[in-house]
Amino acid sequence: MMELNITRLKVFCSVVTESSFSKAARTLGLTQSGVSQHIAKLEGEFGVKLFERVGREIHLTESGKELHEFAQHYLEQGESFLESMARRRRSPSGIVRYAMPESCQWTPHFKAMMARIHSYPDIHFEIGIMPSDAVVTQILEGKVDFGFTIGDRLNPELRFERFSDEPYRLVSTTASDLKEFAAGKLPTARIVSFPGWESYFLAWAKAAGLSKSARTPPIPTVAIGTLAGALHALRAGAGAGVFPLQCVESEIRERKLIAHPAQVTSPVYLVRRNGIK
Repeated sequence: MMELNITRLKVFCSVVTESSFSKAARTLGLTQSGVSQHIAKLEGEFGVKLFERVGREIHLTESGKELHEFAQHYLEQGESFLESMARRRRSPSGIVRYAMPESCQWTPHFKAMMARIHSYPDIHFEIGIMPSDAVVTQILEGKVDFGFTIGDRLNPELRFERFSDEPYRLVSTTASDLKEFAAGKLPTARIVSFPGWESYFLAWAKAAGLSKSARTPPIPTVAIGTLAGALHALRAGAGAGVFPLQCVESEIRERKLIAHPAQVTSPVYLVRRNGIK
């Protein structure tokens, strides 16, 4: 039984593509005589003539056309199979389930991970967006594999690893909103809030020297159920609010938003059940 020589088939297809032995040689990094030898051996193995010369041009014979059609299909199938096997060897597969607070969507880590998802075609991601306390509950109930929380929660079943830090700033579209805070007039200040904002606001108030007038969070002027919604309200001029810096940093830099100088930072933790890597 004849054994197909892949190298000779590749040389043959290259000659057909380039319509020249010399150009095929340059493309493949071979000598022209080396290309001619491969073609001669193919013709000897199949017992047919593959090319005819007409002046300086070469043309496929009928046998050459049949071999070319077969060789293209054969090589494409072989490459597809090898690529598939290589992916199976190196690519993880399955479902990755995790949860995180909404603000994590604005971090460089999340953006970098989303940009690399195409590198893992066999992994399916299920990402829950929820407050930190709910993230902990989901991990304990086995509904997600791991999660991120703003701040840690003491629990002997969980392992908290400090992942990054999330800074918060008080921002608004107008300086007049910030003056209310600077004067300590929190009950009359116009505040835009989102889920979980209370702890960040109180930490910011302490950093700004307003802890005496901010022992409890004031009643928000606009309370919205998502961070994204609160950001829309803030940008529309509804009031001021303490927001993660990564969500508003570019607008502060572009002077679309005004920021109070005080800043507070809260750690972000990667959370897993003990014993799970």
